[in-house]
Amino acid sequence: MTKKELRKISLQYRTLSSQMLKIDSQEEINCVKIFFDYITNIPFIMAYISDCHKEDYDFAEIYKNKSWNDMLTLPDTQEAIVDYGYQLLQYILDGPKQLHALAFGYTSSRKFKDMIAAFMRKAIEPFVIAVKSYLELSLIDCPEGVPVASTEEQEKTLFLSYCQKDSDIANLIETGLAPHINGKAKISRDIRDVEYHESFKKFMQTIETHDFVIMIVSDHYLKSRNCMFEVLEVIKDSQFQKKLAFIILSDGDIQYYQDQNMPSIGAKVYSLEGQTAYSLYWTKIEKELQEQIEALGDPTRAIHQIKEKRIVQRILLDLPEFMEFIKDAKGIPLSEHVDSGFKDIIKFLGF
Repeated sequence: MTKKELRKISLQYRTLSSQMLKIDSQEEINCVKIFFDYITNIPFIMAYISDCHKEDYDFAEIYKNKSWNDMLTLPDTQEAIVDYGYQLLQYILDGPKQLHALAFGYTSSRKFKDMIAAFMRKAIEPFVIAVKSYLELSLIDCPEGVPVASTEEQEKTLFLSYCQKDSDIANLIETGLAPHINGKAKISRDIRDVEYHESFKKFMQTIETHDFVIMIVSDHYLKSRNCMFEVLEVIKDSQFQKKLAFIILSDGDIQYYQDQNMPSIGAKVYSLEGQTAYSLYWTKIEKELQEQIEALGDPTRAIHQIKEKRIVQRILLDLPEFMEFIKDAKGIPLSEHVDSGFKDIIKFLGF
């Protein structure tokens, strides 16, 4: 198999697995079937899965004996996870099963959509990552003599995630990084990279394919629907800590804005009171959307509001995890980044 063929397989695998891992309802189970059918019909992938097969798992019996509030116990080696995960997908599609019935124990929420989303992230994603790792290593080890990737393909990709109200900071960071990453990496930004005819949502779904994500977290950011959508995309990757660099803005960073009269910009993530305030903010948005849905009455007239409410509910589900992560990590103030020429971020990116 040539590198070109392997790249095509890897690209399609990443695309279909990404779609599958985003599901949070029974109506979307077809995404699981599409992914499963794809890997089953690719001999290269199935050969690896067959090599990993060492044990037959009786998931009907496993679920029968599992406490309703317990998660499945995953194996502790990559090969065993591949074997286990493939058979779990077979079990899910045999019927198919009701996803929410399989997902008890994966979150404290009792909403089916939250349970399914957590189940996909914690039970299915390890299998997806294990096979993806095999594909990527196989691409590296592909025999010599085949065309290698072009310089553009070898460039690392960085996604700069920020609220439009913080564009001055985004410009400052990109300008500071540019001399150090020229020819080594390409920065993606929503304004520059999304043409008028392209889907903004589709572009956002490519975030997880970037090598790194640099987040400029401000009060604006944590209250922005689009920015929080970006957060959801990033944290779906269980390895997101390895690709995420972030800068937490404080009120003192107003000095870097052209508009010096802008209201509070600091992200209040370092206190329980501040974190609670953001959860209450999004709870209020959810309540307002529900009131709009009820006022419209007919669900067919409230399709947009219903979709928005689902997004807000996902934000509420994942926001605490994200805020705890950035709270526990030791961030460097923006002013220190500026004074040092962003050397810590450059080092993090491996340049």
